[in-house]
Amino acid sequence: MALDSRSTSPFFLFGGPNQSKTQEASSSDDRVRGGSSQSSLTSLPNNCALFEGHLDIETLGGAGFASQYQYPLPENEGSKSSNANVWNLSAYEGIGLDVGLGDGKVYTLVLKDEDSQDKRDDGRERAGINWEAEFRVGEGTTGEEMVGKKVWVPWSALKPTYRGKKKEDAGEFKPGQIRRIGFMMRSYFGSQQGDFRLDLRSITARKQASEDADETVNIQG
Repeated sequence: MALDSRSTSPFFLFGGPNQSKTQEASSSDDRVRGGSSQSSLTSLPNNCALFEGHLDIETLGGAGFASQYQYPLPENEGSKSSNANVWNLSAYEGIGLDVGLGDGKVYTLVLKDEDSQDKRDDGRERAGINWEAEFRVGEGTTGEEMVGKKVWVPWSALKPTYRGKKKEDAGEFKPGQIRRIGFMMRSYFGSQQGDFRLDLRSITARKQASEDADETVNIQG
């Protein structure tokens, strides 16, 4: 059963009236490859979320990543399966992010439209194709605290990757079967490191960018 909305109004995947439409966040940090980075995605009392952590580049010689993902709630509340439901976002044109405070670093929005029922022996998902778009809130040097912005990511801006590398033969993105959504902080081989913080007010599927044009960062495809 897919979580679906056919209205042209924004559909909240996080924040707003649909706060309970996701499971608790799951981590995917470079510790799975022997690194030392760590991250968390925490719900705040004001119905927002905080994606924060520490990006270490020493352990893996300049490389590093930290990420958090959320899944739709399964059809059966007691089930732990992340594949019992999907978000059907085929009626929309992209993702809108309402960001509170940022730190000037580059973040990556990550969506997955593949079924991940096939697990590794250790219980982790096998590597698959991710659809990604990078964004930065505000301008300035790393470490500055930035004023919030709205970020518009049309489907055309999402690029397929496999294990962090471009995947040219990935086929077409399938907005009708989104199985998880998340955020990643990458080192870009040493260009970013240390503590990071991103406040998220909401994540919505939308037909178009926010009407607040002056407050919106448009990600190009």
